[in-house]
Amino acid sequence: MDHHASLITHHSWLFTHSSCLITQGLSIKAHSSWLITQGLCIVMTILFIGHAPAQSSFFIMSSEFHWTRGNVPAVIMPKVCKKLAEDNFSLVADSARADFKIHIKCHSYYNGQTPYFFFALLDVTLNVYSPKESKLVYSRDLRRIRGGGTTLELADDRVYANAARIIADSLSRFMFEFTTGKPGPAIPPATDFEVMCEEDKDIPEHPADRKNTYVLIIANDAYSPLQTARCGADSADYHNRDARVFREYAIRTLGIPSENVCMVLNAKSFEMRKEIIKLSSYSKGINGNADLIFYYAGLGLIDENTFEPYLLPVDIESADPKFIVRISDLYKMLTEEASKRITILLETSFQFDGLKPRPVNSKSSKITLRYPVIPANVFFMAACAPGQKSWSDHQAGHGLFTMSVLDKLKESRGQSSLKELSDYVVNRVRALSASLKLKGQFPQTLVGSSLNKDLPILKL
Repeated sequence: MDHHASLITHHSWLFTHSSCLITQGLSIKAHSSWLITQGLCIVMTILFIGHAPAQSSFFIMSSEFHWTRGNVPAVIMPKVCKKLAEDNFSLVADSARADFKIHIKCHSYYNGQTPYFFFALLDVTLNVYSPKESKLVYSRDLRRIRGGGTTLELADDRVYANAARIIADSLSRFMFEFTTGKPGPAIPPATDFEVMCEEDKDIPEHPADRKNTYVLIIANDAYSPLQTARCGADSADYHNRDARVFREYAIRTLGIPSENVCMVLNAKSFEMRKEIIKLSSYSKGINGNADLIFYYAGLGLIDENTFEPYLLPVDIESADPKFIVRISDLYKMLTEEASKRITILLETSFQFDGLKPRPVNSKSSKITLRYPVIPANVFFMAACAPGQKSWSDHQAGHGLFTMSVLDKLKESRGQSSLKELSDYVVNRVRALSASLKLKGQFPQTLVGSSLNKDLPILKL
């Protein structure tokens, strides 16, 4: 019995010890599973890190020719390098080790001048070569990038500064898309004018939701010396700038789609008439539901016979009614098709021919000069009364009238009413011309009969 009891006790000990071992084994197994799991995580992390996309590298060359100084140290290349570095691309000094080889070739050239301002253009060719694929993966030509300044050298510098940003943005966007397969970040809207005043920068943004609004902008400044002498104008220096900045406000602040905004520079007689009639025709396609805006910055004169103001194309030096654009002609062409509303903004002076002497007792010195009576659906604003000068602020690089319009649009983010805009422009131009010690300039506003009662709520 003692033997059997001893065996039972021994077996019990073995069973208990075995259970303990099994339990320990399960614990070890669980621990091993934990180790295996951690190991897999480490291996996966290592594999992931090992296969993470490497930083792409680039090698860059540039050939930059400046029309005022010839071949000088590169201006655009350093700015492109800085932009790509910000976007996580690395610059290498050895082309053999680069993922991309970039070549920039550009040159600027002279584009004319006005008495106080010089204009420059720049053409550029961009090429990006991929050694890995042994082919050219990107090629683009950018033509006639614009710039200007108050001296020849400044005009050249400014056009290169404008080009540097445009080129850097274009290359950065392409390389991002090429290496990631995703759309690149949106490129900020490019401006082709230099920033000279508060109105030129931080232009308010508004969604492009005005599908039925169409804009025609004409800027004339390439006049002959004879034309300039006849008109005796001051603001011809900045007509081009006025128009370019107004275009940015029309698109960004007023929310007019860019494809609805047409800008014509240095328009000839036939071209002016063609574009004005074309602007009117847009309304026909949408059953007369279009809003039309016509902005003109250029020279003007007064007809010696009819005493009517007219716009001066760049190719006309006479007052031949077949070629000039009288204000009454402008009304007629713009209203050829029915429209909801037509807005006319004129940054110009209307004076008698400065090269023709007029006796003190002449008829022209006794009459009261006025703009023609406007059609019912037209809102009209001119920089000054007929016979006055429209002045410029040379530090701001704008005509006083346009600068005031832009200032109100910026301050109100495009939401001011036509009455508020008119009142502000009239008062500000008068104050500015007085502060600059210039002869009085009094902007003129005419409102068609069908718009009069709604003027406090209608917007530009």
